[in-house]
Amino acid sequence: MATPNVKVLERSSTLFLKLILLVLSLAVLTFCGFLLYQITQSDSLGDYQPILIGVLISTIPFLYVFYQAYNLLNNIDANLSLTDSSVNSLRIIKVCSFLISLMYLMGSPFIFNVAQQDDAPGVVLINIILIMGPFSVAVFTYILQKLLINAIGYKSENELTI
Repeated sequence: MATPNVKVLERSSTLFLKLILLVLSLAVLTFCGFLLYQITQSDSLGDYQPILIGVLISTIPFLYVFYQAYNLLNNIDANLSLTDSSVNSLRIIKVCSFLISLMYLMGSPFIFNVAQQDDAPGVVLINIILIMGPFSVAVFTYILQKLLINAIGYKSENELTI
């Protein structure tokens, strides 16, 4: 039997994660506002403008990943983590992560061009990190999705035998 202290601890950990998601979402939105201002007001961006537009567009699936993570935390709070809703949220996170990775991969020629003109090889390294980071998240989410599907299957088998 679960004690009330355990329930409070479980709720506080998901509450903390929800708060972190909210703070990160607000930070990303602030950064997007700054980028949008720079793109519209500055004429001296030159070759950086397509890169900044790509970064701005990639924040849309990024924020949607945060929304789906928030839905997952709500499912955990409601004790509905082994449901099709959680599998669907993981599937959407996987697709959005692959999309973000693909967007940065498609923007690589622009970044290579800027890095070659400015003699800045660190920009290429940042691009590789921006490609591999979401790709790693997508692969990890794919594994979690498969594990969750198996767990749901075991749960339904267990409910039928009892």
